Amino acid sequence: MIKELKREQILLVIGVCIAIFLLVYSPHFKNRFPLHIDEWHQITEAYKLRNGDYTILGKEGHITMGFEFGMHFSLFVLSYFINIILAYQYFPAIWAVLSALVLFYVVYRKTEKFELGLLAIVFFASIKSNTNLLGLWFFTPLTFSIPFIFLYVYLFSEGLEKQNKKFIIASLAIMVFLLFFHAVSVLFAIPFLIVYALFHWRYIKSQYKFFSWFVILPLVGVLFYVFMQHLSLISVWGDLLKNLRFDFGWGVSELNNSFLETYSYLGYILAAMGFLVLLFKAERKKYLAYLLWPVVMLISIWIFKLTGASYLSPYQRNMYYLVIILPLFSAVGFYYLAGMGARACEFVRNEKIKSYIKNIGFFILLLVVLFFVFRSYYVIPKNINVYYTLQEKDYQALKFLETYPEGKVMANALVSGAIYSLTNKEPVASIWFYGNRTENDKFFAAANCQSAQSILDRNNVSYILSQTKLKCNWQLIYNQSDFIYKVK
Repeated sequence: MIKELKREQILLVIGVCIAIFLLVYSPHFKNRFPLHIDEWHQITEAYKLRNGDYTILGKEGHITMGFEFGMHFSLFVLSYFINIILAYQYFPAIWAVLSALVLFYVVYRKTEKFELGLLAIVFFASIKSNTNLLGLWFFTPLTFSIPFIFLYVYLFSEGLEKQNKKFIIASLAIMVFLLFFHAVSVLFAIPFLIVYALFHWRYIKSQYKFFSWFVILPLVGVLFYVFMQHLSLISVWGDLLKNLRFDFGWGVSELNNSFLETYSYLGYILAAMGFLVLLFKAERKKYLAYLLWPVVMLISIWIFKLTGASYLSPYQRNMYYLVIILPLFSAVGFYYLAGMGARACEFVRNEKIKSYIKNIGFFILLLVVLFFVFRSYYVIPKNINVYYTLQEKDYQALKFLETYPEGKVMANALVSGAIYSLTNKEPVASIWFYGNRTENDKFFAAANCQSAQSILDRNNVSYILSQTKLKCNWQLIYNQSDFIYKVK
């Protein structure tokens, strides 16, 4: 029976959530703009939807992410109420707190221990972010999906365990909902949910009419895919199977990622300890879905390392799907370690002294664990460290350019990711999602003005945004820290 939380417990949860908000928000202390190119991409697609420029398959050179339409539509609606560009800095931190609260709820309900729920969200806060594997620092379809992943796995497992059809229907509804935001965040879980369901095969067999409703999930997914790819119901199957295999080279950059890029040494050690504790508990079937989760993710990662191919979900995403469930196991591992320490004090006969030693020992253990878990939080390999897409001077320059008539803009590939959402003008290319960035590189490396002009003509450019003053004879219309030229 779950007890109602006491006032002191609620205050503890609130305190941890405030700390999580500040920790996740910290990269924005010196920059108020969205950080990652994927964040700018989500904003751009929302504004394209608002301006009637949204495309599903995309124009030539435009990599569309129409399968994240739900995210684009949500930001599109939100843009009528707030300035999403300036508000976006708060979204990752707000969503991290929401994800932590859902995780706390799931762990507390599953274990019936407040301490484990609280410890789980502390370890959740220690999950690291980088520009390759993403993370809590960025508000993307991946991070948007995290609380819903926790919920649908919990509801599915509870529904089967307790034979509660309402839970199972709610789980299915969340999965269908997520298909329109980030389908991969449903696909990755299918293997371990199927294995888990096999342990409840008798119940499923006895209720086969009810469980036939789960055909809705792949059906909606296929129909959505047909619509997005403009395919027929016959030709879709081959294309779908091909695109459910993510080969080496799928990502912007393929790296031999270290597991320490997302979680700490001690976090993994405690997680391994907690995994074993739950595995050998008498009621391990209660935690079976969660025990299968990291095992399946590790197998998927191992297959990719071995073959260069990942199925259902990309290798980079599997690295993150693995780590988001580890806080549950780390919390159990810490709790078990603290229990061992408490049992070691049983030789003390004086109850008051024994209680004092236990409390002091627990406090010291907690401080040591927190130190080693968070000490590497900001340690990120240089090649995947956080970059600032937009500086204040770039923002002011683009706001100035917004007042000018429409036309294509040549700028460096990083700043170009913000051009459409701030100016309603198309960039020549951004780092990844739009155009061919080699054109940007060729322009700014051009040996002479004639070569540079030929690139502008080829791309039908009307404006140039440069961080340095250019020597060619274009009309200078903005002369601050950045320079904007109008091309005749």
